[in-house]
Amino acid sequence: MKKILLSFIWLAALFSGLALAQEWPNRSIRFISPFAPGGSNDIATRVIAEKLSPKLQQAIIVENKPGANIRIASEMIAKAEPDGYSFVMVAAPHTTNPALYGQLPYDTLKDFTPVVQVVRAPLFLMVPANSPIKTVAELLAASGKQSAGLNVSSPGNGTAPHLALELFNTLAKSNLNHIPYKGDAPAVTDLLGERVDAGIHPIIAPLPHIKNGKIRVLAVFGSTRSSLLPDVPSLGELGYPNTEVYTWFGLVGPAKLPNKIVDRLNKDINEILLQPEIKQRFADMGMETVGGSPEQFSKFIREDIQKWKGLVAKRNIKPD
Repeated sequence: MKKILLSFIWLAALFSGLALAQEWPNRSIRFISPFAPGGSNDIATRVIAEKLSPKLQQAIIVENKPGANIRIASEMIAKAEPDGYSFVMVAAPHTTNPALYGQLPYDTLKDFTPVVQVVRAPLFLMVPANSPIKTVAELLAASGKQSAGLNVSSPGNGTAPHLALELFNTLAKSNLNHIPYKGDAPAVTDLLGERVDAGIHPIIAPLPHIKNGKIRVLAVFGSTRSSLLPDVPSLGELGYPNTEVYTWFGLVGPAKLPNKIVDRLNKDINEILLQPEIKQRFADMGMETVGGSPEQFSKFIREDIQKWKGLVAKRNIKPD
C-alpha cells in the first residue's frame, strides 16, 4: 500500500509539472529590470517584452527594481516561485558580485535558471582626440614613463570597465591608474576635457564624440573586432589574448523552472534577436545581440564567475 501511495504521489507531481508546462502561460508575466527606467537595461528589457508578448499571447509587465548593484532584483527572483511568471534581466554584476561582495542573499549558480543571454556591449579603450597617443603600444609606453601611470576613467568601482582595466594591467604588466566616476556620462565629459588620459567605456555614451572626431578609439576588448566599430583593432590581435570583457544583459528565472518553459522562452527570444530591426535597434544602443542556448548562457555565467573571483582577489578590487 505504501509503495502504491508513493507511486501515486510521484505520478501526480509528474503530471502536475507537465500540465504547468502545457498550460503556461495563462496569465501575465513579470520581467524585472534591476536598473532605473530609461537606462539601457530597462530599454532592452522592454524591447524583448514588447516582441515576446504576442508570441506568448500574454502581457509582459516590466518592473524596475534598481539598487545594490542588481542584488535587490536578483534576490526577488531567487526567492520567487519557479512557475514561469517571474524573471529578471540580469547584467554583468550577476557574475562579478560573488567576488566583489562575498556573501550574497542568494547563490548565483544554484538559485537561478539561465534562459538566454540577450545582448552584450563591447568595451573600448579610448583617448581624447588631442592626445599624442595613437596606439595601445604608445599608451603603455607613455604610462610606463610615469611612476603613477596614466589616468584611465571608468563608470565606477567594480564595474565591467574597471575590471577590464585591472585585467589589462595584469596581462600587459602595465601601471594604468584607475579613476572611477559615477557613470559613463561624467567620465566621458572629463575625457573630452582631457582631465584623464584615457577611458574604458561601452560605445553608447562616447559615440557622438567619436563620430565628430573628439575621441580616438585605440582598441576593443576581446579577441575579435566589434561590428559596432569594425575598423578598430581588438586587443587580441594586438597581442593581448583573453581580454573578453563585456557589459551584458541576460534573462534568468528562479531555480527549478520547468524545461519546457525555459526552452519555449529561449526559442522565442532567439527568434526575436535574429530580426534585422531588433539587431539595428540594439546596435543604435551600442550593443550586439547574442542569443544561444540556456546551456551556453549557463556555461558563460560559471566561467565568468571564476574569472572575476581570481582577478578581484589578486588586484584587491573593491566596489563602491
